[in-house]
Amino acid sequence: MKLKIKNKWISFGGSSYITDMEDNKVFEVKGKVFTFTKKKFFYDLDGNLLFIIRNKFWRLFTRRAFVMDKDQNIICRISKKWLSLRSKFTVDMYKDELVIDGNILDFNFSITKNGKEIGHLSRKISLRDSFELDIWDDSDASFLCALVIAMDCILDRRNEEDSSVSFSSSSN
Repeated sequence: MKLKIKNKWISFGGSSYITDMEDNKVFEVKGKVFTFTKKKFFYDLDGNLLFIIRNKFWRLFTRRAFVMDKDQNIICRISKKWLSLRSKFTVDMYKDELVIDGNILDFNFSITKNGKEIGHLSRKISLRDSFELDIWDDSDASFLCALVIAMDCILDRRNEEDSSVSFSSSSN
């Protein structure tokens, strides 16, 4: 199964559509406008809430996000490795060992479950965040899409922090 994940052109909360390759909607992600944790709500086509995704509010060195069920019980925590040349994300508190391992530029990622590759993620060059997700087993589709949204939240927060630091340091 191959899916496209794209942020909406105009969205104050960071909403996204997830479509198949023929641009048919598969899932929808609605972002919350006023939130410090980039909280997002992941829905199926019938409007059923499947996941809630949010960044960890406080962090020391490691950037993290949570994927929760509709009752806000934490399913897993995704963390970006801190001192690594490659973009590597690990998924903790989940029944299986999941790793999203990418290149230094955050464009190509392999997704492994218990050491076996289960998918591939490609970031597309675009004016808005855009990903293409190849999944080998369709039953993992909604959860892997939620992980991509969580990963994107982490990267967005990193980019915001980096731009605010460079902006403030250049004004001195």
